[in-house]
Amino acid sequence: MKEIYVVDTSVVMQYLLTETYTSYVIVLVRQLQQGTQLCIPEFCLLECANVLWKQVRFQGMPQTEADWLLVELLALPFEIMPVGNLLPRALQIGLSHQLAVYDSLYIALAQSFSCPLITLDQRQAQAATASNVVVKLITDFV
Repeated sequence: MKEIYVVDTSVVMQYLLTETYTSYVIVLVRQLQQGTQLCIPEFCLLECANVLWKQVRFQGMPQTEADWLLVELLALPFEIMPVGNLLPRALQIGLSHQLAVYDSLYIALAQSFSCPLITLDQRQAQAATASNVVVKLITDFV
């Protein structure tokens, strides 16, 4: 049976930038070749592009590197999901847990698939758990 996970921007960016959990995310992405499905809401790509913009603007990343990382991001075989129908549930989650609707949409997406959420965001993880969404630790992927 195909494993399905929802991953958030914090996890995707660990793949693109060399960070603390990059090696774990690389293992997770390799599992895509073995049938694992990683779902992201459509705006995740926008969030990732904005992180790259910040890296160029404020952290000194060369624009050519950001351009290359954006191409790599767009080549990843994520299941990109529309979020319009999830907005009512995301708003409820956000209001219940004082969480931005952006972050709540990842939880609502995981609920819609009845699958775990992988995030490095502690507040989002707590809200997901309180919303009966299993939170999978990135360190489980070794």
